[in-house]
Amino acid sequence: MKVDTLLTGGMIVTAQDRFVGALGIRDGRVACLLDSAAGVDAQQVIDVSGKYIIPGAIDAHVHFQDPGSPEREDLEHGTRACAVGGITTAISQPVNNPPVFDVATYRETLAGYEGRSYVDYGLHGGASSGNLDQIELLWTETGAPALKMMMCYSPKSYGMVDDGQLYRIMQILQKHDGLAYIHAENQAIVETLEKQLRAEGRTDPLSYLASRPSWVETEAVRRALILAEQTGCRVILAHVSCADSLEMIGEARGRGVSVFAESCPHFFTFIDEDIVEHGPYLKFSPVMRDEPNLRRLWELLAGGAVQTIGSDHCPYAPEEKTPGLTNIWDAPNGVPGLEVLLPVLLDGVSRGQLSMERLVEVTSLNPAKIYGLYPRKGHLSPGADADLVVVDPSLVKTLDLQDLQTKCPYSPYLGKTFRGWPIMTMVRGVSVAEGGAITGAAGHGRYVSRTN
Repeated sequence: MKVDTLLTGGMIVTAQDRFVGALGIRDGRVACLLDSAAGVDAQQVIDVSGKYIIPGAIDAHVHFQDPGSPEREDLEHGTRACAVGGITTAISQPVNNPPVFDVATYRETLAGYEGRSYVDYGLHGGASSGNLDQIELLWTETGAPALKMMMCYSPKSYGMVDDGQLYRIMQILQKHDGLAYIHAENQAIVETLEKQLRAEGRTDPLSYLASRPSWVETEAVRRALILAEQTGCRVILAHVSCADSLEMIGEARGRGVSVFAESCPHFFTFIDEDIVEHGPYLKFSPVMRDEPNLRRLWELLAGGAVQTIGSDHCPYAPEEKTPGLTNIWDAPNGVPGLEVLLPVLLDGVSRGQLSMERLVEVTSLNPAKIYGLYPRKGHLSPGADADLVVVDPSLVKTLDLQDLQTKCPYSPYLGKTFRGWPIMTMVRGVSVAEGGAITGAAGHGRYVSRTN
């Protein structure tokens, strides 16, 4: 057999099993999986003995904020961060300026992305109170993997949905087997609590957490689950922070409700007290919880209660965050996270909190299936795109500013040490990053549409 590239000696990990062998790549796709390299004629042979070979991560929760906010992030810098972090497909959130609320804006946004990305990319559509008449077309006339909607806080240019609007959107999407992507928190309660805290003169970081207790999320999750069950719409609940929410979602899944849970690396890294040290640089929503919740999250992740992990990469310019140092209410919500999505989970593997097979499932196979990218993406079977990551499980490294490829010059993860790092990322058989450095070119990344 002739192949373009042959990776030999590595531990090939799927969502089901692992074995030491060789992986051949031809014309950008996986050509073969073999026990040995015997009989294979390869133009390039890469020895990855002692390393893992895993499918590239699919991050469906990335705020490139492009177009509209180049001072915060853009596609070039964001996808460079994806490349070094082992993310081979990134799906952009529609919360841009302008928001992706209609087919024309969807196509214009994609036209602006062409020739700029280092990894493959997709684009979600947006759903809000002002574009109910566009929901059906956004699903049927684009390749959007999901339509994103907010039950709570969102930029003013994007807006929220009330329960009636959420119900109507689900009805429309259900007719076409569409996917509703929901940020679930009770905004009315958040506003009430924030008003009370401000009236007390609270401006400290912990006051922000006090405005968003765990039940604000669990109550909204419960409402979303009821609507999903009544409409039959497929739903993914974004950035779930509470173990109680995950257990409710699991119960609904057990009843046959078509619902999926996404969580994020920061919920598996930080606890509530950490905001005292980091202040506005660790301000996001939903917020991180206490240490017992963090321990339960790891247990639930290992046990199958989380279907996908997304970074929720949402950086802001330093000058936007700085006012929050003296008044936490004056800083916007969002943190960067592309470079650490895999390291956070790989470190969990090194500590015995997660299996490599489960890591592959939540970062690659499940998102590919949920967002309609399978079988082209999400696995390393013959015929699939050769999107892969070589991982050094024994590499211990502390995140430093020079490791960041995004535009964002800060990260709450700086100074944190992780065991297990991506050392090579390939997108369709082409190396785009090695050893934390970019080896690919802007424009190699292609748009990927959902197939369902």
